[in-house]
Amino acid sequence: MKANTIKRILSTIGILIFFLPFFQMCSDKSLKEKPAFFRNQLDSQSESDKKAHFEKSKENATFTGYDLALNYEVPLFLIFTGIMFLNFIIWVFTLRNFEIGLLVFLNTLLSIIALSALCFIIPFGQLRYGIFLFQINSLLLCYVVFKRD
Repeated sequence: MKANTIKRILSTIGILIFFLPFFQMCSDKSLKEKPAFFRNQLDSQSESDKKAHFEKSKENATFTGYDLALNYEVPLFLIFTGIMFLNFIIWVFTLRNFEIGLLVFLNTLLSIIALSALCFIIPFGQLRYGIFLFQINSLLLCYVVFKRD
């Protein structure tokens, strides 16, 4: 495959990865211990209803990359806004065959900073596979862009 084709594929994947879960606000243990509704309702429900409610609570507490990027309440998440915009610019530039070396380097640097900040702030078990896939994709794109033939 040509290098330009690989760049286009990786930049498109970088945008699509933002739809995957990046991290979960509450751990599974805390969701089970502190349900969002009254205890007496919890006791009167069957086991399948409890499990369904737990899965719904877990889904509501899990954020995708776009949720993080568009959440302006927490200052740490503004880095994801920058990463998201950089990914869109990189994607457009790869379609137009512009030079993207500096943008890819900046994107990779920001994603490393975001991952390390999240690792220090929230427990590692709450990170989801989306952030790791995004990191791998950023590193691969950086490698392809700076690879010497």
